[in-house]
Amino acid sequence: SHRQSNFVLGCKMSAMNIDIRSFLLAGMLVLVAACSSSAWSQGEVQRAADLGRAGKWTEAKQLLEPVLISSNYQSSGRAWFVMGFIHKELHKSQGEFGVDAPERLAAVACFQRAQQLGLSVSDQQMASEALDFLSRSYFREAIGMVEGFTWGSTNDIIALFSRYEALELSLNPNKDLAPQRSDLNRYLGQAHAMLLDSESPRTSAESQAIFEAAIGHYRSALESDPGEYATQYNLAITLYNEGVRKLKSIGHETSMFELMEIQDGCVALFEQSLAPMQAAHAQQPGRLETLKGLMTLHYALSQKEESDRYRARIE
Repeated sequence: SHRQSNFVLGCKMSAMNIDIRSFLLAGMLVLVAACSSSAWSQGEVQRAADLGRAGKWTEAKQLLEPVLISSNYQSSGRAWFVMGFIHKELHKSQGEFGVDAPERLAAVACFQRAQQLGLSVSDQQMASEALDFLSRSYFREAIGMVEGFTWGSTNDIIALFSRYEALELSLNPNKDLAPQRSDLNRYLGQAHAMLLDSESPRTSAESQAIFEAAIGHYRSALESDPGEYATQYNLAITLYNEGVRKLKSIGHETSMFELMEIQDGCVALFEQSLAPMQAAHAQQPGRLETLKGLMTLHYALSQKEESDRYRARIE
């Protein structure tokens, strides 16, 4: 009985030792597999970076995308950082355009995720510089659309500028973007005003909508920068020109009632034009253009004495 007990105990101890060795062996195999997977992933990231340095951005993207999808590699800031540069360079090389350009959106998302996950000091700096480049690309594109302005493109321009604002504030929350916002609205006001002055055929309703958009953008620009000379002057000119356009619409078929209504509308526009023209003149009293503007406006409002006073200053 004693020998049997020792035999049973020995068998149990032997089995326990086997279980422990099996457990340790299994753990070592898991660790080795994890290390191998990590090493493989690190190798793929480096290979993708090397392909990028060689200008093979499409191949780099094809190589790195499956690595990022794997659960083992979702938390690697370095991998997202490399993928951010891949998307950024593909955006540049493909000449993408528009607020929803996919490579640019993906580049921004990758860089931001990389920064959240953690990067080395040098990579962090490079990611910030890349995000700043992408941010300014939105602003440049918005201004480019203003320069080639077409009626109906305002929403796309504003959307591009909003992306620029959001990115800039993510990089520097204390940055004052009021000057850029003022510039954009002034440029949009000018673009609408130039559209009104063009000879393109349009309905009276469309012309009125363009005029109101021009005035709205100028006033928005002044909210951001009340002392901007060019905005004040251009607002005054746009209001005055609209009054002149209304006067030119008078024809032999215009009824007396319509004539009186048009004249009242013109007087109201000339009166509205006077305040921003005076504000522009107060800022730069030596400018000939505001002296001429004030002379003309007072004349249009039948204020001959005031008009003559500015005429004398011009002479």
